[in-house]
Amino acid sequence: MEDPPGFRLELHNGEVVKVGRPRPKHWFLQQKLAELFRAAFGNRGRAGTEYAFRCKPEFDLRVADVVWVSRMRLRTMDLSGDFEVPEIVVEVLSPSNTTAEMMEKKELCLNAGCQEFWVVDPRREVIEVTRASAPTVFYHRGSHIPIGDLSCSVDEIFKPEEL
Repeated sequence: MEDPPGFRLELHNGEVVKVGRPRPKHWFLQQKLAELFRAAFGNRGRAGTEYAFRCKPEFDLRVADVVWVSRMRLRTMDLSGDFEVPEIVVEVLSPSNTTAEMMEKKELCLNAGCQEFWVVDPRREVIEVTRASAPTVFYHRGSHIPIGDLSCSVDEIFKPEEL
């Protein structure tokens, strides 16, 4: 099945769902976050955007805005098959996203082996980070997020001239 113009198709619990493509501001934020992961983790893995993966092989195909995948996980991946769930999944909120949708995706990813799930809210300038082994933390302007070997300023992530 081919994606309709301006949309991509995902599979959510066995149902085909039409999802809008990112707008420029959203895309720039995705790129900034991917660069941040590259800087924080160096050559220990790969960071990327628009990463399609399967949590439930025959029932789900989701696309993450930004991911980080370790080299170890990449080495075990069947390169002729679908991408596996990455260690870190980041979703940049769009006006069309719902709270229920984000909660479902977070639960799905964490249950499938994801170690961190981020929800980035550009409107409120808040980043919600849920780690598999810790409670959810909300990072606001003025705070820093620990990522790999770095600590990143939330202010830098949402800095307008950098988007």
